[in-house]
Amino acid sequence: MGLVLDLAVVAVTLVVIGSLALLAWTLAVGATRATAHGRGRVAAMRTAIADAEASLGSGPDSHGGATTE
Repeated sequence: MGLVLDLAVVAVTLVVIGSLALLAWTLAVGATRATAHGRGRVAAMRTAIADAEASLGSGPDSHGGATTE
């Protein structure tokens, strides 16, 4: 009877470890995709800002190099 209980504990332990590994993998994949999506959004915003500045004629050189912060 003791061997059966030991094997049951080992089986439950393996299931828990497998579940935690799957959770960690899922979170890592989600974080990677979110990072890639965020970088894409930043690139699109930069492009939109550059296009808006170009269409308004207000590039970095048009105001004498002074910054407004």
